[in-house]
This record gives sequence, structure tokens and C-alpha cells, in this order.
Amino acid sequence: MDVSVAIPPNLSADDALDRREHLMAAAARVLVRDGSAGMRVRDVAVEAGVSTGIVHYYFGSKDEMLVDALRWAIGRPAERFAALRRDGDYLTVLATLLEVSLPHPGVLYDEYVLWLELWTAATHDASLQPLCEELAADYRDELVKLVQEGTRAGVFTPLREPEVVAERISAMVDGLCFRTVVGYSWTPLGRVRGLIRSFACEQLGVDLRHLPEIQLSRREQSS
Repeated sequence: MDVSVAIPPNLSADDALDRREHLMAAAARVLVRDGSAGMRVRDVAVEAGVSTGIVHYYFGSKDEMLVDALRWAIGRPAERFAALRRDGDYLTVLATLLEVSLPHPGVLYDEYVLWLELWTAATHDASLQPLCEELAADYRDELVKLVQEGTRAGVFTPLREPEVVAERISAMVDGLCFRTVVGYSWTPLGRVRGLIRSFACEQLGVDLRHLPEIQLSRREQSS
């Protein structure tokens, strides 16, 4: 199963993405590499292989480019989660959602770095708070729908109301995965993966032995 959800690698002019999306992908890569404080229009232009004039044409300011790039890159996973949920195999969907929620080296790790950049920017600019909430709600809402539908189908027997259990799992993912990205010695990726999978199963009344193992595509595993 291909569960690619992240930032495209360098793109050539004849790729399917339009110019604005091409620039947002380049801006997202610069954000991961240099952070929002070090992000410059010139660097985005170099990364995208265009002139600075082209960047200024599509983005009125650096702040606009920052917001659009973050919204584009971080918002992409929710689209894939919705598609996976429609498959109807709720255990596989749960396992896949948890797997792509982990900061595996490569593009999934980069998405967490972008989240940290967004949070940092939002602490200094209150106008970004609604964007933070909007993007976080995308993930939370998909998880709530998964728990609700899986419960109605008899696959899950949650310990509490589906909304409460989904909130618990989401908080567990956030807390442990961001520690992994920051580099806490007691939260290596393998340990965090095991903790999150077992916690989700406990909350949903699922035997951990029945939760499928998901193999990520090469795209998530590449830098």
C-alpha cells in the first residue's frame, strides 16, 4: 500500500504540478532546511529554479509564502487519511493512519519540522493561530470519523465515546512524536511506534496482534 503523503522532491518545469504549487513545495523544503527565521525569497527561488521575480509574482510577501507553504504541506496528509478511511477495512486504516503519523526519516519527519515552525511562528503572530487550529482539526476530525465508523461496524469497542478516544490517541501521537523529532533520548522512533500502536488498541478494544503491520512506500523513507 502506497501511503505517500508529503512534500514532493525537486520538480522540473514539465512536472504535473502548476507553478504556484511548485513554488510552495520549494518553500516547504527551504522551511525544513533553514526554518522560518532563515527563510528568504532568494533561497526559495534558487530551490525552485526560478527568478526572485517569479516568486514575488505569486506571493505578495514572505509571510504570505510562509503561510501558503505550511498550509499546503501540512494539509496534504488529511486528504490521504480521508481516502484511506473510505476503504472500509478499519483495522488497516487505523494501522496506516498511525504509521503515517510517525516521524519516519524523510518527508514524514519533515512535516513535523514544519509543524514546529508553524507553532513557533504562531507564538509571535496571533493571526496564525486559526491556521494551526484548522490544520490540527483536519487530522483530529479524520480520526474521530474513523473511530465512529469502526465502532458502528463493530470493529472497535472504545473505552469511552468515540470523540474522547480519538482525542486521547491524537494527544498521544502529538506528545510522543514531537519528542522524537526534538530528539529526546527516551523516545526513539521504534519505542514510540510501539507505545502508540498499543495505546490505540487499548483505547479501541482491539487485540494488538490483529493490528496489521504497514510497510511505508519508498517515498516516505527517502529524504
